[in-house]
Amino acid sequence: MTTTDQPRTSGDPVAAAMHASEVAEPKFGQYFLIHFLGLAIGYLDDEQACTVHLPFAQHLCNAGGGVHGGVLSTVLDISMGHACHRYLSAGSTIEMQMRFVRPVRSDVTATGRIIHPGRRIVQLESRMHDHTGRLVATANGSWFRHDADN
Repeated sequence: MTTTDQPRTSGDPVAAAMHASEVAEPKFGQYFLIHFLGLAIGYLDDEQACTVHLPFAQHLCNAGGGVHGGVLSTVLDISMGHACHRYLSAGSTIEMQMRFVRPVRSDVTATGRIIHPGRRIVQLESRMHDHTGRLVATANGSWFRHDADN
């Protein structure tokens, strides 16, 4: 497994934003959100999968105390996009469907996998588990391959 950044658990959103603004670069895998959320991105080459670990932080929560669904959607999206990029081609999200199974109140890891590596459109899925291994969310999505012939 490889990691793009060391996981950062910061309870201070200002410190997280400052860190992200200092180290973020406008290139794949190094953009602001990855650093702001403290994501650790790894690859399981034998499974052609990408893992994205999100450390729990209170400032990412909704009023109910669980991590906001938009944050979870971002992590699911990144896990699928990075799997597409590493094993096929750079791509862009066309559509995504999420299903939230239970509230998230701990660290989570999403694992994105290629379901169908089409020549133009790639079908992917991601499954997110909490620190105890319980399924907390799933996503399915379609990506347009940047290397596709028009």
